[in-house]
Amino acid sequence: MSAVTYSDGNSNERPVVTSADVAEKASRRWRAIWRVHFYSGMIAMPFILLMAVTGLVILYTQPIQDLTEGDLRTVTDTGDWISFDTMEQAVETAYPDSTVVSLTMPTDAEHSAIFGLDSGLNAYVDPYSGDVLGTSDPGGGVVGLANRLHGTLNNDTVTVPLPSVGFVWDDGPVMRDYVLGDLVLEILGVWVIVLAASGISLWWPRKSRNAGTQKNGRTLFGLRLGKQGRAKWRDMHAVGGLVMSVALLVTLVSGMAWSTYWGPNFSALANEISPNVWVDAPASSLGTRGDLDVLGNKIAWNTGDIPIPASYATEPSGELPAPVSLDTVVSLGESAGMKPGYSISFPDNSVVDEAGNPIYGSFTLSNSWPRKTGEARNVFLDQFSGETLDEMTAYGYGSVSYAVDTTVSWHMGTQWGIVTRIFMTLMCVLAIWAVVSGFVMFWKRRRPGSAGLPRRPREVKFGWGLWAIIGVIAIVYPVWGVTAAVVLLIDRFVIRQVPTLRRAFGQR
Repeated sequence: MSAVTYSDGNSNERPVVTSADVAEKASRRWRAIWRVHFYSGMIAMPFILLMAVTGLVILYTQPIQDLTEGDLRTVTDTGDWISFDTMEQAVETAYPDSTVVSLTMPTDAEHSAIFGLDSGLNAYVDPYSGDVLGTSDPGGGVVGLANRLHGTLNNDTVTVPLPSVGFVWDDGPVMRDYVLGDLVLEILGVWVIVLAASGISLWWPRKSRNAGTQKNGRTLFGLRLGKQGRAKWRDMHAVGGLVMSVALLVTLVSGMAWSTYWGPNFSALANEISPNVWVDAPASSLGTRGDLDVLGNKIAWNTGDIPIPASYATEPSGELPAPVSLDTVVSLGESAGMKPGYSISFPDNSVVDEAGNPIYGSFTLSNSWPRKTGEARNVFLDQFSGETLDEMTAYGYGSVSYAVDTTVSWHMGTQWGIVTRIFMTLMCVLAIWAVVSGFVMFWKRRRPGSAGLPRRPREVKFGWGLWAIIGVIAIVYPVWGVTAAVVLLIDRFVIRQVPTLRRAFGQR
């Protein structure tokens, strides 16, 4: 088309921008975004399927474990529970080569008590009879596999050294080792964010310049089920994707809190912006014998004022006072309002001070995870007196960490109880549908011998707004930025230069 010009009266000629020029520019931009969406989809589709399927398994961890390990995890309610000290002794008798290091309380009257062993296995005990039901690997089974795939692609041993941006604010080294499988998932997760953003841009109704109405009569949430072929599939794919897009973005961003690269760097930055009020599990303090008189733990009537030496010392007889019983710790946990299913980590007495004397740790009571953010709680009990030494709740988090933990609780389907779980279930199902419908739509439009891409315009101009968005994502997620640059370089210097690839990828 020949250029059209006009004179402004000062001997300057300027091109006239016609409606055809505007339409052509919009068409080039639309096709460029379409290619971004396609590239993102090719990269992200396997990730979406993996995360959705494994996410469903993780959301329903307890019913799946009850179904697959019911002989270990479920019991019949026959009355009152027996002593937890008796249960611990039964586990130690059944597994004499292992040491009990924790107890997870039954979640309700029909579930076992779970004792953690230093071998890494869990031992299950019927709290009514005291029978040891057996052991299992907490990382085994279909739930364990789902968690490993969801977090590290089932491989957390292979690491790669990369420069970290966290050194700017956490005083750590520049080069650090990162789990390769987790790093791959982090990169793919950001490509899903790009996929969702580009998909929304493509689907958003545009108005016809001539009629002033939405193009093709399409609305934002309309389904043209009367259409045939690709148009109907496009609507079903896009509307499902649009419905889940906001929740998907929140889920992806919150999932980054676990990522091997972005997660630690962000956590360090968040703690700089709004520091967390962390506490360390303190060593048990030894007061007097009278301090042991808690919850019916009676002592000799005339020994209450006998001082108990510092934790690392011993009494003249060479013996320390006995730690409080496990039943006492359980009673203290109930009095403190811990939630059913909370865990009790036993004291670690292996640490020594600078003089080489042992430091005696504390019992740590923790509400189970995942849970609502507001229910996050750790209570530290003196192992000799049962005194509460310190406590940490979610309200000790900095504002940034608290906000992120809330999105993480959404991610795990626990923040609003069953409502959140149903919501996350629907999101996983819609994610699977988006992949299936997207593939069907691609297959229907694919030209034989090509990758199904719309033809690439000779000049691609995203506009400053889109470049700004890409730049922000690359800054926030620098590892993704590197992969995006690689894709752009391949598109420019490989695909365009090889005739076969140029034709297959719709290049002119």
